[in-house]
Amino acid sequence: MEETDDERWPHWTRDFTQALSHAFGRQPAPTDEASLHAGGSDTPTANQSLGARFAAAVDAARPRVTSTLDIDVLSQRLMASDDPLSDLGLVVADIRSRQRDAQNGDTGSIIVPASASNGALPPSNLEVFLADALDDAGLLAPDVAMPSVSAVRPHTSRLFYLRVNDPELSYAAKLRVLRIEAALNAALLASAFFENADDVPTGELVRFRQRVAASVTSQIPTIADGLPTREEERPNGEWAVRKGISTGIEHFQVPYRLQASFRTNVADGDVALVVDLTPPSIMPAHVWVDDMGIVPSTPEMRRRAATDYNLRIGILLAACAFRCSPCLQRAWVAGTVDTPNSHDCYYSVCFDRDGFSRIPLTGSFDPVQTYQSFDATIAEQDGQLSPVRQSFSLESERFCPARRYDSVELSQRVLADPFAKALGAKQVSQLGIVEESKRTEVASQIARRLSSSTEENVRAIMELAGNDEDTTVKDAARRCVGKLIDGTLAEDDPQAIQDEFINGDALTVAVEKAKEQLSQRDASGALSTTLDALKPLEEGHAFEDDATVEWRAFGSYVDRVLYNRLLWDGFHETRLAPDAYLEAQLVVSVAALAQGQMSVATERARRAVEVAPMSIHSRLQLAQCLDAEGRTDDAMVEVGHLLELAHDPEGVGLGYFRMASYEWNRQDVRAARACYQRALSFMPGVATQMASQLSAIVLQLQGAATSSEPLSEDQVRAALAARDIAIAPTEEVSDVFFEGMRASLDAEIFPVAREFMTILGLMTHDDVYYGMLRSIEDEPDH
Repeated sequence: MEETDDERWPHWTRDFTQALSHAFGRQPAPTDEASLHAGGSDTPTANQSLGARFAAAVDAARPRVTSTLDIDVLSQRLMASDDPLSDLGLVVADIRSRQRDAQNGDTGSIIVPASASNGALPPSNLEVFLADALDDAGLLAPDVAMPSVSAVRPHTSRLFYLRVNDPELSYAAKLRVLRIEAALNAALLASAFFENADDVPTGELVRFRQRVAASVTSQIPTIADGLPTREEERPNGEWAVRKGISTGIEHFQVPYRLQASFRTNVADGDVALVVDLTPPSIMPAHVWVDDMGIVPSTPEMRRRAATDYNLRIGILLAACAFRCSPCLQRAWVAGTVDTPNSHDCYYSVCFDRDGFSRIPLTGSFDPVQTYQSFDATIAEQDGQLSPVRQSFSLESERFCPARRYDSVELSQRVLADPFAKALGAKQVSQLGIVEESKRTEVASQIARRLSSSTEENVRAIMELAGNDEDTTVKDAARRCVGKLIDGTLAEDDPQAIQDEFINGDALTVAVEKAKEQLSQRDASGALSTTLDALKPLEEGHAFEDDATVEWRAFGSYVDRVLYNRLLWDGFHETRLAPDAYLEAQLVVSVAALAQGQMSVATERARRAVEVAPMSIHSRLQLAQCLDAEGRTDDAMVEVGHLLELAHDPEGVGLGYFRMASYEWNRQDVRAARACYQRALSFMPGVATQMASQLSAIVLQLQGAATSSEPLSEDQVRAALAARDIAIAPTEEVSDVFFEGMRASLDAEIFPVAREFMTILGLMTHDDVYYGMLRSIEDEPDH
């Protein structure tokens, strides 16, 4: 499965320094007088960057007498640490110690004579800036119990992110984590922007931090080029637009944590975004003021800074959305703050594309006036925002049309050619998996007409279902009517009537009873119960394929799409077999295997695979039966088929675990280790769980895998290739998976699209894809 990466999305990953340099170039940042005297440099030329100007103040012929801050080294240390906050505390303590030792020296110079003290070097300006920011953030303050955190730098933004590991987090601790994270990112952004950030005057670093916050919209120079979606097959489809927006949110380099939710309705030209605002308490505790230098920030200054920044972030998100597609004509943006006691909205606006295009994203503009020009719902006074009523909801019909969740199985919709090809279906109903859909719909209609009268209830059921074309609906109607009349079904229990109508058939009831018997280790009873229920169906040749019809069962919509594309012959009409029929075959197989009836177990497992060829558990059960018969080679073939079709962590992981046991028994330790390693990469937490199913072999493999160096990825692939074992998910499966996923989202078949996106997130752990998954609304209440 592919991951989003910087190379595919260069428009987001170009250094933020480019945007900042452009923004700063209009107003060159002045250096303070002391730094100019210390550097002894001439007036900088217009084409010199800020970093180059400060670097020019350094005489390279003289040795450095300050240490330097290597952000990458620091980040590696923090990411490897079990307690990065304590490690940061040690960093600050070291900086302060060296700062105190150097206080008697000339602290205004960057370079001093070579005869300077040979002791520990004083900290650089960037190190002092970081220490100051961390102190201001409350890193070492004992007044708040801090959680366990992990430090990461996502491959998207490359900014610091402090992930909280504790299940519960106080609001005060949350704010402190965000302040510490912002302090780290302030140093990181300065290090990226200035050529020699260690030598930049501290005042300029403080000023830089403020200017970064005021320049965030510079990251999108225009909304007209459609760059985020240009490479997509359908650049104006739901897939491309959602991916573009999610990519932007994850890649933006902003000084404070960015979290936002969004919905899109590209067909109607609407996008909605709700962003978590940065509270004033997160703003820097010290700021640069012209003619005054670095001063402590007052509460009012912090509120003004938060207002300015939060409004600019809303504009940045709207620009991100508009840039993804010219079809988007309106961007609805709201900024909210959640505290333990409240959920408040501080601005709500609808930007129209034409008006928004006139905002100078890379230039100067007043955020408050900009919002007011769009008739935003906003209450601002003296730079402070007050809570307002949010003018839209993410879940409204405007952004989340209910048609997206129309029943797949009952749909009459015909698919357009590109979608039909990608999904292997000419109409939406050919993606169906829920055999009981029609009974569920009719049961819902019946429930609305039920009363306390048995006679009226019988009449309602027969009117709604007695003559339905679906034979299972007619059978359910007769069954319910009979039980209402004889009193075994109470007319005053609507839920019981619905349950009986949907799943009250003899086979479903028998399978549930048999599973209970198996749980009590009554294999003989389970076998008898299930075979008795199957007998009349098999005598009537129910669910058997013929020249024009095939009966299949599917565990997910993704399974159905892959079946359509990879296994369906394109000729037979695929009808849905009841889940109970598949379960019955598996119950008989398990019970027969427990009874030592090997041939019966294998026959039933093979029938389960015929009915559900995409089913992981059917193929594993067949492999187990074949192995029990001594046909290990045949068992390996079945697991090989499983891996050739596997597309989710469970299928890939279980397939490789089972193959590992077979290869170990064949004494091919290298192939076994390769399978075991690959299984763990998809299901890292199940080795112990699987041990009971795969015998002690897995535990032996675990010991073999940990007693020597793990195989490299190339070695794993070579070992699998040598045994003709598929590298799952295969390239063919991955291609079909992505084509089906894009098509289901663009065709707005959301029950299918949501399953695809869920699996993609689990397979890749990519934040961009998780963002897209979160953008898919839940099914509306009917």
